[in-house]
Amino acid sequence: MRRMAVVAAFALAMTAASAYAITGEKAEFKKVADDVYAFVGKLNDANALVVVTSQGVVVVDTGNNPPETRLLQQFIRGVTSQPIRYVIITQNHGDHTGGTPLFAPPATVIVHDRVAKDWASWKPHQIKSWRTRFRERTEAMKNVHPLDHVVSFSNNMSLKLGGKTIELLYVDDPHNPGDIAVWLPESGVMHAGFVGYIDRHPDIRPDYSHGTTWGMLRQLEVFSALKPRVMVPAHGPLGDVKDLHALTDYLLLARKKVLVMLQQGLPLADIIKQFHMNEYKGWDRESHFAWIAETLYRELQGMGPQLVTLVEERLSGTITQVGQEGRRLTVRTDASREIRLRVTSDTDITGAADRSQLKAGMRASALYVVPQGANAALGFDVYELGVAP
Repeated sequence: MRRMAVVAAFALAMTAASAYAITGEKAEFKKVADDVYAFVGKLNDANALVVVTSQGVVVVDTGNNPPETRLLQQFIRGVTSQPIRYVIITQNHGDHTGGTPLFAPPATVIVHDRVAKDWASWKPHQIKSWRTRFRERTEAMKNVHPLDHVVSFSNNMSLKLGGKTIELLYVDDPHNPGDIAVWLPESGVMHAGFVGYIDRHPDIRPDYSHGTTWGMLRQLEVFSALKPRVMVPAHGPLGDVKDLHALTDYLLLARKKVLVMLQQGLPLADIIKQFHMNEYKGWDRESHFAWIAETLYRELQGMGPQLVTLVEERLSGTITQVGQEGRRLTVRTDASREIRLRVTSDTDITGAADRSQLKAGMRASALYVVPQGANAALGFDVYELGVAP
């Protein structure tokens, strides 16, 4: 693995800290090469890539909330009348997959085999959410299964359309959940997928559901070698190959910090408490520190993923706080408990068109899951949510 010098990592970290940027309050659509456009999500939200060809459009990732996906669709219509032929998913997280039902069918969806396997195991609430996420397509989607229009691949894949070549790059490791990058060799543009973070602390978790730092470093080595001229990250402003190097240095420094604490014999609780990445002041999502520390604690000792048992619970009460366009809710239950909930793209919502319509003061009932012995830092995931004014 290249770039192993921690001193260099620290020096670059200090440079990166002074170059902090965050995307604007409105999503943007930027031309990055001939017939290639980047959809840059607002406030470091999920990004997408659009490739226009004479035989149709390829969309890479699909936006977070339905309003954002509709905006992406409008942007595409503003530059071409060609139909959307393919949707490529770089990572199996709702902020990248959630807009797929707006395009497919008729578009074909391309995912890694591990993502297809996960979709095949979906529960009824996930399938219902998929079918009803875009109310204008409820009738068209009523008998559609998420896998009906999916093509999957096991290693790398090359897509040729309208004279353009689109490479899908997968770097295997035991805990890669199907994350890929999308490379346009003719224009030097890359959507780097999960390892394309800019000015945002990575979202890695001790259950390895988002992969591992070691797996990310392997991907970064492969993707950096291509020297992309433009790098579209999963989140954040557009960058280039230097930003892939920056995340490499970040991960090496984080691993070194936790390794030192392990060598000092500190228990996990103290490692989590003391872990920080202050060299990257101003980076988005410091709430991820506890997860990063615990993930590294397990990785560096050769431990497998944290196995989490989910226990279903129900509540009824009133929404008191709404954050991130409905993704984060605080509900005061009828028993006067404060419960933090995380509304995902898989949540089956009734009483509102989508989570961006959720408001404080609404009455709410929810079926949610509590991970046993694990840190639900972002709130408890919601399976079913019903709301009323």
